[in-house]
Amino acid sequence: MLSFFIKNRNYLILYFTLAYVAAFAVNAYVHRNLEFIYYTILLVGLIYLVVYIHQYLRLGFFLIFNISLLGFFHLLGGNSYIGAVRLYEYYLAPNFFRYDNFVHSYASFIATILLYTLTADFIDERARKRFGIVCLGLVLMTLGLGSINEILEFLAVIFFDAAQQVGDYYNNSLDLVFNTVGSIIGCFVVYLYLERPRILKKIHDKINQSN
Repeated sequence: MLSFFIKNRNYLILYFTLAYVAAFAVNAYVHRNLEFIYYTILLVGLIYLVVYIHQYLRLGFFLIFNISLLGFFHLLGGNSYIGAVRLYEYYLAPNFFRYDNFVHSYASFIATILLYTLTADFIDERARKRFGIVCLGLVLMTLGLGSINEILEFLAVIFFDAAQQVGDYYNNSLDLVFNTVGSIIGCFVVYLYLERPRILKKIHDKINQSN
């Protein structure tokens, strides 16, 4: 049984993703939630993009699983309520940390690792010796993706009258702050679990060659 799940885990994630997208799409349609019908269509496009990239680059299970989980958290936040409060507005930590902040941090964390995976083979060795430079590049690229997300949310405001759901300038600024925090955490993970082992392997190989 376990071997079946391991062998077919990517397909299982895809089926899980398609299932929750379909379920939330129906829920959004029933409740006339045009904003999240729009987001669901965008998510379908993202799923196609991830599958397309995976065909050529073979993204790791960690990334595929977390990208799927991120989509689930996003649709859950816009379609679910705790009492009268939409989950996206719900405070996980009173008056400080909302579910929306968590999703932005998590999304940027995953985006940073994904961007590193896509660009790792093109990073100059001189830059690798000063990982802070690599980290800065990853954070800036991640914030660029975050800006695209804000533009897509702005389109929801224009065409679907979603200003109240999307939030004001203060909320937009908080999104950018938590995007940055999530990306910086992602950089630490990249260094500890991806970049540092790579450096140690090169050192080990050089020692073996010299011997």
